[in-house]
Amino acid sequence: MNTVLVTLLVASTFQLTFGLMKCYECNVWKAGYGNLCDQPRIRENCHGCMKTETTIFMGYYKNTPRYSTIISRICANSRTVAFSHECQYYETVDGHSRRCYCDTDLCNGAWRSVSATALPLLIISSALITFWNLL
Repeated sequence: MNTVLVTLLVASTFQLTFGLMKCYECNVWKAGYGNLCDQPRIRENCHGCMKTETTIFMGYYKNTPRYSTIISRICANSRTVAFSHECQYYETVDGHSRRCYCDTDLCNGAWRSVSATALPLLIISSALITFWNLL
């Protein structure tokens, strides 16, 4: 039983941490081609995913402030940058930017704290550990 539990936990951790993954990509323009975030492209063989949300102040219209928000989703193809599950917040001259990194399949979609692929593995692992402790 110990061997099965350890093998399952190691295999799921290895897949989540070291395996290549799929990421959404949109509002990224390369050689004059890109696609908007209402129909994001799914890129494969990514080493990490990133989502950036930037909001800028555009001035006033009839005494009401106007803002514009741009969302970009990116597939990282390089292992030179270390990715982890974290978000960074930056203040700019006329706005702010939030950049989040993640390393599971399609994790750079909507903002969320736990990815859809990691949640079932977390539940199964917790149940097995609880069951093992009862024995």
